[in-house]
Amino acid sequence: MKLYLQFGWGMKNLVLDFAKEWDSTCVILSPRDITPKQLISWGKDFYRANVKCLFDPQCYFPKSTHKRLSQYTYWDNSMSTNLASFESYEMSLIRSIKEYNDMVQTTSFIIPAMMRKYDEDWLKNWRSDSLRLIEASRRVIIGQKILMTLALPSDLLTQSEEKIEKMIDIAKQFDVDGYYIIVEPTNKQYLVDNPVWISNILQLCAGLKLLEKEIVFGYANQQMLCLSAAKVDAIASGTYLNVRSFSNKFEEVLEGEIKRKSVWYYYPESLSEYKVAFLDAAYNAGILDEMKPKQFNNTYVNLIFSGILPSTTAFNETLAFRHYLETLKEQALLCSRDTFKETISANEMLLETASRRIQFIEENGIYAQARNFKDIIDVNRSAIQRLEKTRGFMLDYSWNNI
Repeated sequence: MKLYLQFGWGMKNLVLDFAKEWDSTCVILSPRDITPKQLISWGKDFYRANVKCLFDPQCYFPKSTHKRLSQYTYWDNSMSTNLASFESYEMSLIRSIKEYNDMVQTTSFIIPAMMRKYDEDWLKNWRSDSLRLIEASRRVIIGQKILMTLALPSDLLTQSEEKIEKMIDIAKQFDVDGYYIIVEPTNKQYLVDNPVWISNILQLCAGLKLLEKEIVFGYANQQMLCLSAAKVDAIASGTYLNVRSFSNKFEEVLEGEIKRKSVWYYYPESLSEYKVAFLDAAYNAGILDEMKPKQFNNTYVNLIFSGILPSTTAFNETLAFRHYLETLKEQALLCSRDTFKETISANEMLLETASRRIQFIEENGIYAQARNFKDIIDVNRSAIQRLEKTRGFMLDYSWNNI
């Protein structure tokens, strides 16, 4: 499983720097965070740096009035009404989105989708919208892979598995090469503690992979490393939380409102993130070196472990972001093995190691607070075990063909 970069505010230089270090770099561009004029200029920069690009139209909330989104010619506050009323509307929409894809020479075309609130008609409306947009895309997009956006509200993902199975069954009708999946977390949680939510995501991804479709999972964090068990092709993540977990970030806000109060250090063996103040506490307790990455070490965190109080070093937000993404990339690769059973074992080992490391650290008075993976371990373990029971045989049999 690969790591793509989910583009967010201020990420251009980070993308270009990673392009120099990584064997391959793919970024999912965000019109919310880049103007059309910048798209043209930055697209050229990315092309020269050999960065592969995808373009997410971000039509999740059509009534949004965000100043940058509104500059794109395809933006339409009446999308939901027009899609249901005018036969030619979707053709015009796809043609307009294609223009921006052409500007950055995207490797695949992402069909837009709305984040519809879940109700009893959700599946019917989703099927209708999808078929119309897919048909238009097939007529407009030639010689390029097509990925259908699945924008899934949290209330859908906490329904019974029967709803997910119906989605997979409906998806058999869709003439697409793959899916770009966006999920709304329950209760706006960064790390979601609902086992049904994560289990349904795994079931959906596995079901679509068994249809031999490419899966790119957007707005991801370390909780989504378990998607490797469903043979997901790539997860996408970024710097701030609004590109690691999906939310309605498309309303008008000032960039200065992005919270930058705390710098968080990601300790990969615990799957948890810690504020620098708690790293100071670990230093005073004599266990800071126990929190140094063993398997996922990189130079970005050297300052923390330089032998002095971490808060007195120059370790900052930028270094923290780069460490997080570099490490997540390595973990995604490590979790993905040559067989389904080996991949399951790798994920189980990841969770067991996290459990032991968190216990040790907490016994010494060091806590991850809001970004603690402690309560998520059993949530993910439950979802993985459920996947084994429902689709383990087929995944094991088809692993090298999906």
